[in-house]
Amino acid sequence: MQVIFTQDVPGVAHRNEVKTVKSGYFHNFLMPKGLAVNTTESRMAAINKVREEEGLRLEELEKNASSVEKKLSGATVNVTHKASEKGKLYASVTEKEVVAAIKEQLKVELAESNIKMDHFKEVGEYEIKVMLPGGHTATLTVVVEGALS
Repeated sequence: MQVIFTQDVPGVAHRNEVKTVKSGYFHNFLMPKGLAVNTTESRMAAINKVREEEGLRLEELEKNASSVEKKLSGATVNVTHKASEKGKLYASVTEKEVVAAIKEQLKVELAESNIKMDHFKEVGEYEIKVMLPGGHTATLTVVVEGALS
């Protein structure tokens, strides 16, 4: 049976991918967990539209990847988080916050999946890698500053 995956399933399929799976696998695992839905004409039309838009976005990003790489390489981004007096953060800094800081401070839009980093749990400076299309990679510094609560 053909299904449309609504989320990534490691080793099986990516989000918005159409694949043929066994009926029992779909009914007993994929559907109850909300990982896939049945294919219909309207859903297929919507998926094709999303794929087309995503393809155009990726194409545009690949064209601009080298300029984005130059802009991000060696750049510094500041993130402020609530912290104790000893510099321990109350919540770790995630990719989502780093992407928001890059967008605000460097005016570059990225997806969270482009950021390769560990979650930061203390105040300090950290280097992260940004993976861009076409094999472009940029390294930038994230400065985590503590704000006393």
